[in-house]
Amino acid sequence: MTTTSSLIAQITAILGPAIGTNYSAASAANDAFEGYTFALVVRAARAAGATVTFEDNEGNATTSLLFRTSPGDIFSKKRAYTHALIELPDCPALEAHIGVKVSGKSKVLHECDVAVIERHEARICRTSRVHPRAGKVPIAIECKFYASTLQLGLARGYLGLAEELTKKNRLLVTNTTSETAAKMITYHDAGWEFDLSSPSSPKAADLEAKIKNVFRNYIATNKR
Repeated sequence: MTTTSSLIAQITAILGPAIGTNYSAASAANDAFEGYTFALVVRAARAAGATVTFEDNEGNATTSLLFRTSPGDIFSKKRAYTHALIELPDCPALEAHIGVKVSGKSKVLHECDVAVIERHEARICRTSRVHPRAGKVPIAIECKFYASTLQLGLARGYLGLAEELTKKNRLLVTNTTSETAAKMITYHDAGWEFDLSSPSSPKAADLEAKIKNVFRNYIATNKR
């Protein structure tokens, strides 16, 4: 069974004991699930050959990670929120964030639970106080943590979000499952990974492999 404590243990195992986060046993499980998904993105990037370090929103290196627990602006300076700096070989750098708003194709803002953003875009957004554009977000992940079967309405909502965010390399990640939701999402050619019932499950490895492949394709198409 996936619990807040088991998720925090896996975050620590992936990021390393020298890295601390603002999660605790009192944290909401859905927040820790986002953090766990973020950690899988970090591990997938490393597996693809990236060097990954962590910065606050002023660009200062940190090992004490502060993650959003509600939607926020990438340019906000209310708190020193953390992002991961992902440096793939001979490629423009990327950043991984939790809970930032992204501008969709309609120019409407949408929260991305976990988003990988081109670093050049992220810097412009922090300087100019604007939101990242969906086309500059190579990976966007919607995280859903529930005690029951995934409701079809949530899957429908995700499909609208995926379309708004240009669909490619968009994933719905949940700790539960639904055959109907999986069928519908697959039909519409959107990405998903269900039933992450424990952080060490085979489904977690499948998700990591999908993310790693996105990074490999990024290297292939962006290598200088």
